[in-house]
Formats: sequence, C-alpha cells, structure tokens
Amino acid sequence: MTKIIFILGVSIGSVMLGYLVRRAVFSGDQLRERAAATLSRRMKILSIFILNPIPVIDSFWKLPLDNGAIFLLPVLGIISLFIGGGASIALSRLFRIPPDRAASVFTCGMFTNILTFGGLIAFVFYGTSGYAMVQLFNMLVSASYYIVGFPISRRISLGPRTEGDPPGPSPFREQPYLIVPMIAIATGLALNLLRLPRPLLLDQAAGLLVPTLAAILGLSIGVTLRLRRIGAYRREIPLILLIKFVIVPAVMIPLGVAFGLPGVSDGVAFNVLVIVSVMPVAFNALVPPALYGFDLDLANSAWIVSTLALIVILPLLFVTLKP
Repeated sequence: MTKIIFILGVSIGSVMLGYLVRRAVFSGDQLRERAAATLSRRMKILSIFILNPIPVIDSFWKLPLDNGAIFLLPVLGIISLFIGGGASIALSRLFRIPPDRAASVFTCGMFTNILTFGGLIAFVFYGTSGYAMVQLFNMLVSASYYIVGFPISRRISLGPRTEGDPPGPSPFREQPYLIVPMIAIATGLALNLLRLPRPLLLDQAAGLLVPTLAAILGLSIGVTLRLRRIGAYRREIPLILLIKFVIVPAVMIPLGVAFGLPGVSDGVAFNVLVIVSVMPVAFNALVPPALYGFDLDLANSAWIVSTLALIVILPLLFVTLKP
C-alpha cells in the first residue's frame, strides 16, 4: 500500500507541481501558452524516446520466457488495444464528436496505463511474478501504440478524407524517433534470447528512471493543464471512462476465462489481466496530441479524471482479488 501511495504521489504530485508552475510562469498570454506547449512536448519526447528505452531494455532482457502458457498475455494485450480503440471510434461516430476531439478520445480509449500503475499494483499484490505478467501483457502493446495508434490518431484528427486527397506522409518519416521504443524492445528481447548476463548497473538505472519518467511526464501534463477545461468535455470524458472501466474489462475478463488463464501460475495471470483491464488513460495518450496538434486539453483532462478514479478502483481490486 505504501508503494501505491508513493507512485500516486509521484504521478499526481508532479502534475500538480507542473500546474502550479504553469499558473506562476506560463499563464497570461498566448506567447506563454505556446511556450508551455513547447516545453511539454519536449519533456514528453525526452521521457518516451530518450530515457524510457533504458528501463524497456532492462525489463525485456530479464523477462521470463520459459512458460509457454503465459504467452497468451501478449495476445490479450493486443486484443485489449483494439477493443479500446474500436469502441472509441464507434462512440465518436455515434455521438458525432468533431475530429480534433475524436482523435484524443481515440488515444485515451486505446492507450492504457499498463506499466506505471498496472505494473506497480501487480508487483505489490503478487511480487516479481505479477510484475513479469504485466510486462508480458505489454510486450506487443508499446510497439502497437507507435505502429498503429499514432498514425490512426493523426488520420482521425484530419477529418474525413475526400476523394483525390493525397495520402498523408508517414509519421515515421516526419518523426523518425517514433522507431526508438521498438528498437529498445527488440534489443531487450535479443539480449534475453542470447542469455547474456545483465549488468547490475542497468537494474539500478531502470529502478531510478521509472519514477523519474513518471515525474517528468506528470510535469509535462501539469504545465499545459487547464482544470477549467475539464468541464468543457462533459460528453467526451464520460465516454472515455465508459470505455476504460466498463467496455474493456467487460470483454477482456471473460476472454481471460475462455483462454484458461485462471489455471495459469496459480491464477496470478488471470488476476493480473483483471488489474490491467481497469487501468486509466496512459501517459502515452498525451504524446500524439502534442506531436500532431489535436485536442491536448481533452487528453489531459481525461488523464486526470481517469487517474483519480484509481482512488475507487484500487480498494475494489484489493477486495475482489484478495491478494
């Protein structure tokens, strides 16, 4: 419980600190607002594409690869993305949400905070075996964010394509650093398969970087956060919460039963699936709006509201799963 409080404090506390900095330094005119947006974008790029590869390599390097049944989890991870993303597109069309907002609804519905919150909760509940299960669930998810999620969100933000429109440029050509997380995943897996010894320094660096990344990402959210804007999304935010906390778990949990996960690793695999199925909006969901210029206020607001929902979700998980 202490660790959960710590990670919530680091994440939400850094957002609040960033918000105070915004109020003190970046509010007042459009020039300062643009400076805040630029700073936020640079912090997100620093976190996701420069610092994050180190713990990614470390986690995939030490991932246990000898239990065949647990490799159902990466498949379920991909399925969860398409459930969240598909529900986001369907609901955006049903409620006629404009493209600028629909793109943010898509990233918030598809991108889930699996590692920062899901990983910590699984570790506190089930130790290193639970944390490893989260890594497996997330194995293909991160790559899918960049290969599928980023380009689709950009396409949605541009609105319906008319006949004769030329195809848009490849996001990897415009932002070649998008390939970095996938290189980190491939590097970690290759080192794992080669059974090379892992330096102790890498573990120590990863242990320091994980909360540091959460803090930097939280600050990047805070410096562009406009709390008064939350009320402007009375339609979109409830739809995102419906996707994250009702639609995704309502599909994923029965799928986990159908896949036989309750019988894998004394039920830990299934319980981890339950945990990651009810996690809030991911930090990564805020990166495409910053890169491509669609509704960042909506993504920030959905992140805040869905993360605060953990105050209710965590006790429910503890009572339900009885770790």
